[in-house]
Amino acid sequence: METKKTFYRDTDNKMLGGVASGLAEYMNWDVTIVRLVFVFCLFAVQGSALAYIVAWIVVPSKGNSPKPFSIGLLLLLILICALPVIFFMALFGISMLNLI
Repeated sequence: METKKTFYRDTDNKMLGGVASGLAEYMNWDVTIVRLVFVFCLFAVQGSALAYIVAWIVVPSKGNSPKPFSIGLLLLLILICALPVIFFMALFGISMLNLI
């Protein structure tokens, strides 16, 4: 019978949050290749840094029981993502009413 594989962050073999090493372990890939793909995506794909941070927060670490995602952490993440947008809208004089 096949055992069910679960995706966890590998905190024993981590560089930052353990997301890449956990993905490499889950997919049975070399961790160096996965890290290089992550670095490439950081520069080539918009929003990949945010995706990594979200995975760092949401994916449980190996050996720990999954913790419920707190609403306060979610609101903080939304605020951190929204502040640059609000800043640049104010900088260039863009109003939300102009966008509607």
